[in-house]
Amino acid sequence: MFTGIITTPGKFVSLKKSGDPLLTIDTVFKSPVNPGDSVAVNGACLTLVENKNSEYTFNVSGETLSKTNLSDLKKSEILNLELPVTLSTMLGGHLVSGHIDGTARVRRIEKSRGSVRFSFTFTNREWRKFLIQKGSVCVNGVSLTISEISSSFFSVEVIPMTLEETNLKLLRIGYRVNIELDLIAKYIYNFGFNRSDPLRLID
Repeated sequence: MFTGIITTPGKFVSLKKSGDPLLTIDTVFKSPVNPGDSVAVNGACLTLVENKNSEYTFNVSGETLSKTNLSDLKKSEILNLELPVTLSTMLGGHLVSGHIDGTARVRRIEKSRGSVRFSFTFTNREWRKFLIQKGSVCVNGVSLTISEISSSFFSVEVIPMTLEETNLKLLRIGYRVNIELDLIAKYIYNFGFNRSDPLRLID
């Protein structure tokens, strides 16, 4: 479990797609990370399989490759990294599972006083019911608050500190970003929709 508060940047080194896909990044974590540990990479929860000096290699499932922007990465591209929360971690963002729902594309970038507004276009219309005005959404692993919603796009306001500490500052029109919809909203919708049979899950 994560919070969407990015504390560590990383650099993309390589992505091996054949056989068992492997993603390698270069970074320096503030606390020890060992094989078997989980790390959120651009919001996707990945398992570390090997580390040598400052290079860390993670397993990447076919599902993760198909639902994220990891295949778009270019050498030395900046990545948002987050270690899992502990019982002593401050919950500064919102509850994030690291399970990406899919990608959206940058639709518009507008600079305003004290912040930058990003708008993202999504094609899966099922997402709309989990996007709530002033609710939470995770973009490339960053916990953000929704400021505007339509049937095909949503907008967020990003403050200067968040821009400085994450790769959101590098976004351009048309770039793909990883999206994780609000975990609590999905659970509430699921139980409400199935209240006649609370043990039956939606596919």
